[in-house]
Amino acid sequence: MSVVNSISAAEAIDHSRHGEAVMVDARPQVMRHQGSLPGAVVVEPGDVPARFTPTPSGTFPVVRDRDTEIAVVSVRSQAPRIAEQIADLGYTNVRYVDGGYPALRSNPTV
Repeated sequence: MSVVNSISAAEAIDHSRHGEAVMVDARPQVMRHQGSLPGAVVVEPGDVPARFTPTPSGTFPVVRDRDTEIAVVSVRSQAPRIAEQIADLGYTNVRYVDGGYPALRSNPTV
């Protein structure tokens, strides 16, 4: 199992806006009624392995390559585990957003 670190909501927003990171909204569908994250890739938590497993040709679905920064947003208790799942598939720059969706929504730039 990989060890991933958190990223602040402000950093995640900044990195995503500047094209330095892909924001992944891995909140369950029932939680996404809180609101959307513009530009985020939406993935059901149970679909993470299938959506992030590199293809047989070696390409990476969802993001451009294994070194792309990925900022995972999910239910606070699930975010580190989901980020670790993605990292275990070979991605090298995976983090989870500290405070999840509420932290992102409380940021005035969202």
